[in-house]
Amino acid sequence: MKKIISKFLATMLAGAALMSVFAFAACGSVTLTDVQLMMPAEKTEYVVGEKFDPTGLVLTGVYSDGTRKPITDYKIDKTDGLTLEDKEIIIIYQDKTFIQPITVINLGDKVVLTLANGVDRCCLHADGHISLQGGGGGGSNDPHETAWTWDGKDLRIWLTNWVDGKKEDHKTEMEVVKDELENYSFQYELRGRWHMNYFISYNEWSQVLTPDVTYPLGE
Repeated sequence: MKKIISKFLATMLAGAALMSVFAFAACGSVTLTDVQLMMPAEKTEYVVGEKFDPTGLVLTGVYSDGTRKPITDYKIDKTDGLTLEDKEIIIIYQDKTFIQPITVINLGDKVVLTLANGVDRCCLHADGHISLQGGGGGGSNDPHETAWTWDGKDLRIWLTNWVDGKKEDHKTEMEVVKDELENYSFQYELRGRWHMNYFISYNEWSQVLTPDVTYPLGE
């Protein structure tokens, strides 16, 4: 009887050992079965010269054991500054490719911020010029007559002023006010006739005017 029990236990142990070997072999042979682009990059609009920003991009690997893991060692086909001809970024991992559409525009076409009052708009462009449009009957889009800067701390705006209905020969720095809620505003006498009040809330400008970015871009 003892011999039968011993043989039975030996057989069970051998079987368990064999199963362990198979299990180890199975674990060691987990393979990648699929790659999925779960989330594209957040930034899709660029100005000429900017590089692709992968922030927000989520690439996931699916494996034969049913697990999923993030993939971070992917490659992209464009690593230099982007041009107007670039319409897409190709994301590459092994033999899988994914396409992310992008838009590339000229520096002067990129509107960074817009201060407004419901009718009039003061658009600040990435190259440092301003397009000023007044519902009162006038405006300015000439880069030589307008300018703005952001040095990581202070927003400054220059516009051509008017005195007695006549345009001055130089830009005038506007008095830009930041209130207790950190909203920006300034008043401009358009054509020497209408007082235009321009405003932008903290929630809007603080998403763009950050300490680590200065404007105009490209200087």
